[in-house]
Amino acid sequence: MSHRFIGGALPKSPHGENGLLVYNVIRIPIRFSANPFFFEIDIMIFSTLPKLKTIAFSGLCALSLMAIGYPGTAQAQQATQDQQSFEELEKRRAALFQVTLNNPTNLDVAFEYAMLSARVGDYEGAISTLERMLIYAPGLPRVQLELAVLYYRLGAYDKAKEYLQLVSAQDLPHPVRVRVSQFEASLEQASRPFRFTGTVQAGLQTHTNANLAPNQDSILIGGLPFVLSPGARAQSDTNAFALAQLHFAHELPSPGALFEVEATLYATEYADLNRLNMNLLEIAAGPSFSLGGIGWDKTRLGLYGIVGAARLGGHSYSTTFGAGARLRSQVGERTFLEALIEGRDVEYDNSTTYPTATNGDGETYRAKAKLTQLINSRLSASLTFEARKTDAATVFNSSSYYSLSANTSYKFNGPTTGIFADDAPWTLSLSVGGLKRDYDGPDPAINPLAAESDDALWIEAGLSVPLENKFSAYITAQYLEQDSNYATRDYHGATLTFGVAKRF
Repeated sequence: MSHRFIGGALPKSPHGENGLLVYNVIRIPIRFSANPFFFEIDIMIFSTLPKLKTIAFSGLCALSLMAIGYPGTAQAQQATQDQQSFEELEKRRAALFQVTLNNPTNLDVAFEYAMLSARVGDYEGAISTLERMLIYAPGLPRVQLELAVLYYRLGAYDKAKEYLQLVSAQDLPHPVRVRVSQFEASLEQASRPFRFTGTVQAGLQTHTNANLAPNQDSILIGGLPFVLSPGARAQSDTNAFALAQLHFAHELPSPGALFEVEATLYATEYADLNRLNMNLLEIAAGPSFSLGGIGWDKTRLGLYGIVGAARLGGHSYSTTFGAGARLRSQVGERTFLEALIEGRDVEYDNSTTYPTATNGDGETYRAKAKLTQLINSRLSASLTFEARKTDAATVFNSSSYYSLSANTSYKFNGPTTGIFADDAPWTLSLSVGGLKRDYDGPDPAINPLAAESDDALWIEAGLSVPLENKFSAYITAQYLEQDSNYATRDYHGATLTFGVAKRF
């Protein structure tokens, strides 16, 4: 499990209150994600098969079901897969294609060609080859099962059901029957016109600098020393949090089109710093479209509107309206891209705790791109760039923001007894990142001659442990340091997070 900090603009104050609220958006590891973008990562994992005549049916079923998210591939096969490059696969596939042209009744060669075609993403080529095999050898359950999986990936759920029913009608070993039943359940859920998925999480955090305030007792402002009040200095604290991330999808009449709704609900309660207690609701809704019809295979474009509201310190704090567009694409055999652009109008409410909040009223524009690379079946890496521009009511609340972060995750086999799940890996993650933020004009209460300029660096490590019944437990540790020409915004701190998540 990994989480990262996200900054939300709070009103800056000469009394020591900070202009950055840090709250947690917690990411479920890839295997636990309901995000179709990451689902593609799982289904691209295949292994080299031996000749058709020597394949055990139970092993083939395990492989086929692995392709939709169930484990079952041996480590030796994974190692073979990891070593084979895309170019080698294409070279082997081309040679097999010539053999099938010369001898279409050679089922061993045809099956290997179909499997390699699926590995490189040519699902249509794999399907046509497998269906041609059934002409020469009707009723082969291993071929029917592969066809069910391939049609499942293409979203042709009725055709996938048809082939899966043919497999289910046959006499199957018990372990295979169990996995086929799991596939049937997944297929039934995926074929519904309405789909609802999500995760709920809860946990505890402890902070060495919960309010992100200067770590010193006194600072210099305009060359003069100022002793900070206790509330304006770094304060340690502990908070409990709860987070729900919900996704609803409904099929539209146009092929490959969906209407999607994503809702995020977040709440946190601090032991001492009650002014940081937060409740947040944000909903994004709109259509998304497959771009395969215009030649962009494995690419999806979503357009959405945004509405949100937040309470801070027990008072109404902000309302948000906006719109955005998101692109998700598999750009290579093991490479994935996600990009978005958003615009938001944010209106703040003054309160006794934050009396100048409305100084932050205005628009925020955001662009983000994330590139993910599957290095092998266990190791992945990603690089994320984000840029934001905020035009607020005052120049000292208006800013330009740029961040760059890198993440790597390693999946490994942990204990599987007791409460630990036996069908999912443990995950270690490491993230590092930095940001640059420049404000448009000086804050006269701090420095009337120079605008604020901040540089921040952070590092985070985490461990996610899969539990039974789709639960997971996680721990993350993060260190953040910010350097600023405004002494009130110069700080460092560490956060330790413990949590439990449930997906459905």
